[in-house]
Amino acid sequence: MLKLIGLTLTLLLLAAPAWAAQNVLSWTDNSTNEANFNIERTVAATVAACQTASGFTALASVDFNVTTFTDVAVTEGTTYCYRVNASNTAGVSAFSNISGRTVPLTIPLAPSGLVVN
Repeated sequence: MLKLIGLTLTLLLLAAPAWAAQNVLSWTDNSTNEANFNIERTVAATVAACQTASGFTALASVDFNVTTFTDVAVTEGTTYCYRVNASNTAGVSAFSNISGRTVPLTIPLAPSGLVVN
């Protein structure tokens, strides 16, 4: 039996704006016989709306015992919802809980080269 629960979005927002433009997912590996983990994603209006979101599509798969994934194909201001399941040749587990995050907007870089003539 494959069992998977506890998807967590780890927010690693440091001073560098590059961190804002990615979602770092982590989850608990509750199975001992998975071949891989399958990550699905959809968008929603808010993080709260992720709990009833539909339209999930496959985003990526990672190998057995890998419990993190970084989604760098995100757009600022968009709310992404994720879920994960485990699979092997016997089949697939139920999905994890759904977790979501709105990618924050970042402050633009300051202009430069201002000249007054």
